[in-house]
Amino acid sequence: MGFYFRKTIKFGGLRFNISKSGIGVSTGVKGFRIGTGPRGNYVHIGTHGLYYRASLGSRKKRQGNISHVTPDNLRTNGTDLDFVNIESSDVTFIKDSSSAELLEEINKKLKKVSFWPFSVIFLLINLFAGLAAAIILYLIDRKRKTTVLLYNIDEIMEAKLQSFYDAFDELKSCRAKWHLQAEAVTKDYKHFAGANRIIRRKPVNISDNCPKYMKTNVKVPCIPVGKQKLYFFPDRIFIYHGNKAGSLSYSNLKIQQQNARFIEKGSVPKDGTIVDYTWEYINKQGGPDKRFSNNRQLPVLLYSELRFSSDNGLNECIQLSRQNAGLRLIKELSNLSNSIYSREATGINNNGL
Repeated sequence: MGFYFRKTIKFGGLRFNISKSGIGVSTGVKGFRIGTGPRGNYVHIGTHGLYYRASLGSRKKRQGNISHVTPDNLRTNGTDLDFVNIESSDVTFIKDSSSAELLEEINKKLKKVSFWPFSVIFLLINLFAGLAAAIILYLIDRKRKTTVLLYNIDEIMEAKLQSFYDAFDELKSCRAKWHLQAEAVTKDYKHFAGANRIIRRKPVNISDNCPKYMKTNVKVPCIPVGKQKLYFFPDRIFIYHGNKAGSLSYSNLKIQQQNARFIEKGSVPKDGTIVDYTWEYINKQGGPDKRFSNNRQLPVLLYSELRFSSDNGLNECIQLSRQNAGLRLIKELSNLSNSIYSREATGINNNGL
């Protein structure tokens, strides 16, 4: 209904309306007034305390599409958020038939007990003998526990592999990179700047880093995702978690990319694209809720989200400050997978295994 009762304060030809939402002002003649207030512009028609009010135009409303805000340092006012972790299952279950034999060798070696800690006993007895024992046992451990994975790469494969590395360089060059740890859905848009999805994230560094106890003759891009790490080899991805490993060929790896709106409370990355602005606490029309002091205006950025998954348990997601980042990687991984498949079909082996 548009009917309600209210009191006003007159000052000259103006009327000031005071409410919890803020102060409004109106002008006109008895029975017909126009004004503006915290909820936008309106027209008043009526008399004797009974009025009808209609909006002349509302302020900018909330976007219907998903936006995000990190919960760090946010006042939740008792709101319970049911966070769902974005994480993979046990890495030993993340494998396919092409990886079974190799993974059996890797996991068997990773579980071997290291000898070098026993050198501490010798160190307590004799410093020089202990140091010598530590070095010798460490070298023995490296040989016992290391898996060698060598690739025979011709000129054609070298060009495709370089394109693959260039695609990873695009990810590395993003000014900010995060691992998305968990997410929760909320309807409390007022206290979360208009967002309907709240996420937890942690900054990560994407670099070239070969797995421990692995020896290879190629560069290995690595993405840390919480307790696990994703290693991208020419023909497959390895997932390491402590002394356990999983692996998938690229044909069984699913990668999805989307540009997502994110309400940024932290510093804005230089390569980030600002598409809108909102307020830390908003009203129903999308404007600032004046009941809150120090109500900051926040930028809405368009970030890229890259999700890695598989049918047998891989589930990881990273966020990149530059929109569309990751599309080239998806294309190059597909080209690499198709090239390897065609070579296997014609009897050409890509690695020394």
